[in-house]
Amino acid sequence: MLKSFGKGMFGCFGVFIGFIILCITLVFVFFGGDSGTSKNADKAGTNNNLSKEYHVGDTVSYKGYEIKVNNVNFSNGSEYETPDTGKQYVIINVTITNNTDQKQSYNPYDFKLNANGNATDVDEIVTDNIATEQLHYGDLDNGASVTGNLVGQADPNAKLKLQYKTSFWNDETVDILLN
Repeated sequence: MLKSFGKGMFGCFGVFIGFIILCITLVFVFFGGDSGTSKNADKAGTNNNLSKEYHVGDTVSYKGYEIKVNNVNFSNGSEYETPDTGKQYVIINVTITNNTDQKQSYNPYDFKLNANGNATDVDEIVTDNIATEQLHYGDLDNGASVTGNLVGQADPNAKLKLQYKTSFWNDETVDILLN
């Protein structure tokens, strides 16, 4: 009886391992294999936008998706809300416009505040009128725009830039210098 139990466990274990291998193979087949031609053609059209240096007030256009940093303000906080020692709240007012022919999603987690090479989220929740109208997430129809504030913390003397991550599937960013 013990021998048949061992064979049964090995059989179940073998089926489990086979299933895992099948799942990994399917992931590589469906998500890992863009053709080199279309990938290179796509990069050729947008590479200039990714390597260009942008500043506050510039409109960045990436595949019809436009981002503009309208202004940047700094705050020491309030009596009840203060940033970490040596830092200030960085309040970045942005406008996102959809000039594509389809609905586009936006999300504050597509953005990072980079201070001297250290990129952090811009998801600080502050009240006391430090930053009103924070940018949340949503969908924009063709031609629609949304304006809101992204709030992070940084040393105001650091080299600051707002980074927009162009896709979940790669590490390419559009960088907008903030100071």
